[in-house]
Amino acid sequence: MAHLAGTVIPLPTPFDERGEVDEKTFRQVIDFELDAKVDGLMVAGSYGQGPVMRPDQRMRAAEVALEQARGKAPVIVHVGAPDIQSVILLAEHSAKIGAAALLIVPPYYYTDHSEFELIEHYRAVARAVSLPIYIYNNKRYAGIDITPEFARRLAEEVPTIRGIKLAWGTLEESVRYLSALKGRDFGVFPGTPTETIAGAEAGVRGTIAPMASVFPELCAELWRAAAKKERDKALSLQDRVKKLYAVVADYAKRVGRTAFKELYRVRGIQMKMYPRWPAKQLDEKERAELRSRLAEAGWPAG
Repeated sequence: MAHLAGTVIPLPTPFDERGEVDEKTFRQVIDFELDAKVDGLMVAGSYGQGPVMRPDQRMRAAEVALEQARGKAPVIVHVGAPDIQSVILLAEHSAKIGAAALLIVPPYYYTDHSEFELIEHYRAVARAVSLPIYIYNNKRYAGIDITPEFARRLAEEVPTIRGIKLAWGTLEESVRYLSALKGRDFGVFPGTPTETIAGAEAGVRGTIAPMASVFPELCAELWRAAAKKERDKALSLQDRVKKLYAVVADYAKRVGRTAFKELYRVRGIQMKMYPRWPAKQLDEKERAELRSRLAEAGWPAG
């Protein structure tokens, strides 16, 4: 496949009242992202609830994404799990249905894995399937930090590793990985879109950011302007992204992942259940406040 690049959208997985994948709504989410001309889709990550889904649900979510994308954008599937057997099961399924690449978080829960064990974890997947692999460094959730230097050693040991997604990755963190992997064909993808201009100038290959899923047209346009060095346009767009990101981050901190369900409702997609666990719901007053704050931050434009 061509290298993953640009605005790659991590998809939230909507559920019905029983906690099963709401396929109809999921397809609406995917169409919404594709209409914004995003550069890729990512399934079943942290934002996509992969770690709290059964393997059959994760596989079905990947199937729906591939079906609905219809080749309009590459689909990368997160197959990370604590045990290598589940990872390989999900990886082989992803390869079978036509995924473009795999995203793999280190094997979480057992945070005392040795470096040898972590290398062998990724190597086992590479032996099982030939798809490109992207490391998902999420030390807050996985409890394991794939440092820049370790990422380089991993890429040297496992040639199909093509890059890394940095959860909450700052520009400073991204630059450390770019420096450590200098000379290798290795893409760095920060998890926030607020430093897109500087990131593009430094050499990051794109973003994989949950906030971008709610405002995909804005974030995709920002990346394209930054990549083309259309600085005035990019600065204007980045200012809007920062203001909206502040609202999104505040609500996510206050009410958790329910904030994203409400944001999708603002965008016209009625999710029944997200996340896949009991969570605080916004009342009508709080929903009105959210819309008001988005308007103050410049959404919709004009």
